[in-house]
Amino acid sequence: MELVGRTLTNRYEVVEKIGNGGMATVYKAKDNKLNRFVAIKVLKDEFAGDQEFIKRFQIEAQSAASLSQPNIVSIYDVANEGDIHFIVMELVEGKTLKDIIQKEGRLDWKKAAKIGSQIAAGLSTAHKNHIIHRDIKPHNIIITKEGIAKITDFGIAKAASSSTINAKSSSLGSVHYFSPEHARNGYTDEKSDIYSLGIVLYEMVTGKLPFDGDSAVVVAMKHLKEEPVQPKEIIPEIPTGLNNIIMKAMHKEVSGRYSSAVELYNDLQTIIKSPDSDSVGSNHESLYATQRVPHVNKGMATADDYTKKVVPLKTEKKNGVNMSKARKKVKRSGGIGSFLLKLLLLILFFALFVLGGKYLFDKMMEPTKTAVVPNVIGSSEEKARLVLENLGFVVEVAGYQDSVYPKGYVIKQKFESGEEISVGTKIGLTLSAGQEQVKIPDLTSLSVTAATKALRDVNLEIKVVEEENDDVEVGRVIRQDPKAEEMTYTGEIITVYVSKGLPEGMVYMPDLFAYGEEEAKEVLEALELVPIIKYTNLPDKEDGVLISQSINAKEKVKIKKEVTLVYNNLSGTTPVPSEEPDIVVVPTNTPVVTPKVTPVPAPTATPKPTPIPTIAPVADKYLTLSLVNKGSRDTFMVRVELNGDIKGRKVIYNKEHKRGDGQVQISYPGDATGIIRIYIDDALDSEMLISD
Repeated sequence: MELVGRTLTNRYEVVEKIGNGGMATVYKAKDNKLNRFVAIKVLKDEFAGDQEFIKRFQIEAQSAASLSQPNIVSIYDVANEGDIHFIVMELVEGKTLKDIIQKEGRLDWKKAAKIGSQIAAGLSTAHKNHIIHRDIKPHNIIITKEGIAKITDFGIAKAASSSTINAKSSSLGSVHYFSPEHARNGYTDEKSDIYSLGIVLYEMVTGKLPFDGDSAVVVAMKHLKEEPVQPKEIIPEIPTGLNNIIMKAMHKEVSGRYSSAVELYNDLQTIIKSPDSDSVGSNHESLYATQRVPHVNKGMATADDYTKKVVPLKTEKKNGVNMSKARKKVKRSGGIGSFLLKLLLLILFFALFVLGGKYLFDKMMEPTKTAVVPNVIGSSEEKARLVLENLGFVVEVAGYQDSVYPKGYVIKQKFESGEEISVGTKIGLTLSAGQEQVKIPDLTSLSVTAATKALRDVNLEIKVVEEENDDVEVGRVIRQDPKAEEMTYTGEIITVYVSKGLPEGMVYMPDLFAYGEEEAKEVLEALELVPIIKYTNLPDKEDGVLISQSINAKEKVKIKKEVTLVYNNLSGTTPVPSEEPDIVVVPTNTPVVTPKVTPVPAPTATPKPTPIPTIAPVADKYLTLSLVNKGSRDTFMVRVELNGDIKGRKVIYNKEHKRGDGQVQISYPGDATGIIRIYIDDALDSEMLISD
C-alpha cells in the first residue's frame, strides 16, 4: 500500500518511507496539528487481518508510551484508519548502532562503554516499569547526531508480570542476541535483556559476534552450551574490568549475571572513569563457596587435655600419696584452664571488634547509590511521580505556572534529564496551571496588518514568512499554519505565509475609480505604468469622474505598459495645453489664404461643474536606525525594503555606511502599511510592522 502523500486521520501527512522491519514499515510524517515531524510505524498489510499480530503491535505502543527517559524513543500516539494500524513516535535523526559497527568495525572501548551505559540506563527505566524489551540488538539502538543512544522497537516487549513464554513456536527477536533461556523457549525476565546487552557490548568492542553459525538452530545451541572467547583475548588493549563486565552480563546462568540494569550501568560508569579498576564485573562467588577447615595444631591443647591433667582430690593420705600435693596439682591445673579460657574470650572479643570495624568501614566506603534523572517534562504529575519514584527519587511539587501544557502536567524539573544524582534526592516539579484555549481565525487574503490585529484580538502571536506567489496580491496572506477554526492555547505563534508579489518587472493594476485624474496619473507613474488620458461626454454621469480603465484592477501587468483612463467631461471640450502655440513662418512669395470661418453658434449655457476636491498628500514618516555594532566589517551596505499592502515591494533605501556614522533616518510614505525590512550586507537584520 502506497502511503506517501496521504494524510492519516486528517492529521499525519506521510512524507517519505525511511525504514522497513519484519512487522512494520516506518515513514517520516508531518504532524499538521502540532507542526512537527514524527515517525509513524505502519503494520504491514499481511498482518493487518491477523488479530494476534495487531494485539502485539498495540502492546508496543502501550508498553513504550508509559516510559519517559532520554534513552528511549518516545511514543506519541497509536491509531488506525480502516485497516491501517500505526504508531506515532519521536523522529530520531541518526544511524542505527548496527550501521555504525558495519561501517567503522569495532568501536573504541570507551565509546562502547558509554553507549552501553546509556542503553543500560534506558533498560533500567523499562524494567522498573515491569517492561522487558526482549529484542535488544544493535539494529534497535539509534545513535543520534549528538551521540545519544536511544532504544526503539518495543514490538515484542511484554509486562514482566504477564507470561513471558514465547508465543506459538516462532522465535521472536534475533537469535544472535538471544539469552540461553530465550533460546530454549523458557522463562525470560529483565536479566534476559542484560544478556543481550552483554552481546551488544561484545560486538562493539571486538567487531564480532560471540556466537555464529550456518543456521539459527546452530547459533541457539551455542548460546546454550559453548563459552565465548573472552573479548580481551581478541582485543588485548581493552581494560580487564570491561572484559569482566561483558562476561558477567553474558553469564549463561541467570544467577551469575548482574542483578539489575542499574548495577551494570554503575560498573560501566566506574570503568569509564577508572580504566584500571579490576573490582568491577566480579561475581564474588568465592565468598559463598564451601571452604576446607584446617587441622588443629598438634601443639595446641584441647579441652580433653585439660581434663586429663586434673588429679582426683584425696581426702587423706593413702598408699603414700600426700593430699596437699594433690590439692596443689588440682589448683595449678584449674588456674591454667581459667587463663586459657580468658585468653580465648579475649581473642574472640578482639576478632568481633575487628570484624565490626571492618563492616562499618566498608559501609562508609560503599559508593552512594545513584540513578540517572529522566525527562518528565510534558508528562502528567501521576506519570512523572511513578517514573521518578521507581528510580528511588523523592518527588515534591515546587509550584504552578501558566503554560501551554494541560493543567497538572510537568513544565519544569529541578534536575536536567541525563544528570546522575543520588537515590533519595528530592526532585521538585513545576506543574502547569493550565491555559485558555481559543479558536484560530481565518487569515486568508488579509493584509499583514489585518492578520496581526485579528490574531492579537484573541491573544495569539504572528510569524510572517514570505513566499513568491503570482496569484495572490503582494502583502496578502496565502495560507496559515495551524489552519483556521482549530483550537490552540493563548500565546501560541501562528505562522502566516504572505505573498511577495509578482516577479521583477510586473505589478498589479490598482483600482483607480476612487482617485481624481491627477492622483490616478501619480499612482500609475509610481508603478512605472504610462497613463493615457481620454474624455467622453455622458450626461448621466458626474463631470470629472473616471468612466473606465483599460486594464482591470488586480490584473498582472508589465511595467511601462500604457493604461488608458477615460474621464467624463460634460463641457464637451478637450482641455488644451496652457503653453503658447508654435509660431509658423510663411514665405513672403506665398499668398496668404485666409480660411473661411464658419460662424459657430454660441453654446448653450451649462451648469458649472463642481470641482473635485483634491486630497492633500500624506507627509512622509521616518524611522531611526542605529548603526552601532552592525555588520561584520567596518564598512557595510544598508538596504531597507518596504513590502507594502498597497504600494507593493520596493527598495526605499540603499546606501553604504560605517559604524561610526552613528544613526541614520530613513523616510517612507506616511500612508504605507505592511512590513519594513532592514538588511545589513544582504542579511536580514530586523523588521518592523507599519500601519495607518
